Amino acid sequence: MNVLTKITWLVFFLNIVCVSPQLVAHELKATTAQVILRDGQVEVKVYTNTTHLISALQSEQAWLMGDIDEIMPENLTAAELKNYIKKALTQKMELRINKQTLSFARVDVTPIDGTDVHDLAIVFQAKHGFSNIDELALSFPKALGTVHANFVKPQYQLLSPGDTAHITF
Repeated sequence: MNVLTKITWLVFFLNIVCVSPQLVAHELKATTAQVILRDGQVEVKVYTNTTHLISALQSEQAWLMGDIDEIMPENLTAAELKNYIKKALTQKMELRINKQTLSFARVDVTPIDGTDVHDLAIVFQAKHGFSNIDELALSFPKALGTVHANFVKPQYQLLSPGDTAHITF
């Protein structure tokens, strides 16, 4: 190995050792969502940062632009805050299946402990009566910012010991 190759490998190794811990500790700061489409039900699980969401819901500019219907008051109790978040997000979130708009039957807001990136879970549930789903359309409120969404349609099978599951997509 010549000297240049050794230096290149040394720089590469030091880069991995010094940078890798920072990469491992990095978490996605944008809002994330998982949309689960089941028979008769759609569940949208949203994970976001409370501080960012409250800031967006208290923004006069967002209100002037029509991104929120009203400016969130300050000094709300925990119960009032949960109710306000439910109302504000439900008003600006639209879910359609096969071009038919669905309303959310249930919305739960739950704090998540142990992380400062996604410290709030908001779960929206809607029911549908479609036996065949050709299209799902979902728009998130602008107050959530960029949303990284994952769409899932589970397929269920009962497997006896030794059976093989055959799934088509």
